[in-house]
Amino acid sequence: MNELWWQWVDMAPLRWLGAALVMALGAFVQRATGFGLAVVGAPLLLLIDPRLVPVTLVVMGFSLSLLVLRRFHRQVQLGDIGMALVGRIPGSALGLWLLVSAPLMVLKWLIASIVLFAVLIRLFQFRVPVNRRSMFLAGVVSGVFGTASAIGGPPMALLMHDMPPDRIRSNLAAFFLITSLMTLITLALVGYVSLWHLGISASFLPAMLSGQALAARVAGHIDQKILQWSSLALCSFAAIGLII
Repeated sequence: MNELWWQWVDMAPLRWLGAALVMALGAFVQRATGFGLAVVGAPLLLLIDPRLVPVTLVVMGFSLSLLVLRRFHRQVQLGDIGMALVGRIPGSALGLWLLVSAPLMVLKWLIASIVLFAVLIRLFQFRVPVNRRSMFLAGVVSGVFGTASAIGGPPMALLMHDMPPDRIRSNLAAFFLITSLMTLITLALVGYVSLWHLGISASFLPAMLSGQALAARVAGHIDQKILQWSSLALCSFAAIGLII
């Protein structure tokens, strides 16, 4: 039975375990600091098994968004993300073109650049005027990044930086719930989503839930600056590891 399961998973046990630990770590960091599961996970998963990016991360991001919305759904304000959702449509088309046409090395450089961009946003806390135009552009960039690499969060987090924390969490969760479905449909139409992706994603759900539960128990007892700097260092090293 064990052998049949590993044959279906089509991944060496140690690789699967490494990927599961990455999912748990990403979920822990997102619950503890608000930093993205995909920003932590994409560069590490690409090193473990490129097949896991972007589809598996998109599925896991959808699941994580459901969990967040369950808790913070009353704070959702669709007016905050409406123009970004409109911008996501052309952005997804551009991201799909990039994913289909670019070689793996280009995608590695792209993901590394996006991760380092997210780290810089977090470090320097850039301010950008929030209006319909900037929201639309953020949606376009999020669509490109999110479809090609599953990392669609940094442009939106940049604009929502000054909102109350619960409102940021709820709006981002609503945004990613909707856009994850858009991305999965887009990728499925060109044959990038298979039963294997859905099954392997389901196999990682216990790890993701464990990471969330652990963060809920211990994150409040750990200095937030230590958590933030640790997650930023991890993301940076993983991104640099992709391009050396």
